[in-house]
Amino acid sequence: MIIYKSRFLARAEVWFDHEATESAGIDWILYRQRSSPVRDSKSRIFYNRLVDLSRSEVQLEAELSEDTAYKIRRARDRDGIVCEWHDGRDPGVMDRFEQMYSLFAVKKGLPVLNRMLMESLASAGVLEVSLAKDAQGNTLMYQAYYRDSKRASQWESPSLYRTFSDSARRNFCGRASRYLTWSNILRYKAQGLEWFDFGGWYLGSDPTLLNINEFKRGFGGKVTREYQCEKITTLKGRVVLGVARLLGRAKTRRSGGHCPAANSENEFARVDVSVATK
Repeated sequence: MIIYKSRFLARAEVWFDHEATESAGIDWILYRQRSSPVRDSKSRIFYNRLVDLSRSEVQLEAELSEDTAYKIRRARDRDGIVCEWHDGRDPGVMDRFEQMYSLFAVKKGLPVLNRMLMESLASAGVLEVSLAKDAQGNTLMYQAYYRDSKRASQWESPSLYRTFSDSARRNFCGRASRYLTWSNILRYKAQGLEWFDFGGWYLGSDPTLLNINEFKRGFGGKVTREYQCEKITTLKGRVVLGVARLLGRAKTRRSGGHCPAANSENEFARVDVSVATK
């Protein structure tokens, strides 16, 4: 269980099917990507796409779409893309990650990075940061993962993709993103993990998010139904989250539709589009 302070609350997060531990003073517990709802909690369905890492590398490669396999090979063999892994506990790594995320968030209309949460995950040893560089050593993108002994889940993946105006450079960045994702899949398989997931799967009609689904589909795997759950444990939590929801709805109405950044205190109420970053 990861415990940290948000703006107004003492908050805990529990991932996958781990159980919450007893801890006094927690106002709100968020359960992420559960296989079933948590008793006495508010839950909603969360669709995800999982890759089975127990399959052989040959089998995993066979599941790649033709287009994805080609772009991985080109990024590796012709583009000169280099993939690296860094310790998220290093402040310099987090500073550089946040710098790119800030540029990315402006382009996507996303909330600012929750660095406090990221640092809490890193301190607990469950946050891993990978990146892809071009042949000149310029960082093109990051991918941050929550991982335990069995599963890795893509958490945030900011990139420079949307900062490029010419299609050739954007295509180059897209190939690098596929190569980095594939490198992470193979790395986690080599470490003995059982599952790799993309942190979400979109059900809707937005063309941009459907294109991101296609990116994920190119790596094979299967769509699964999971659950996001929240348990508010104090009166303070109920008041703060209730106000946050009301403010979020008001801002959404003023904007004429859904506003992902409207409610940064209550991520449970947000549509999970932060993982859609390719």
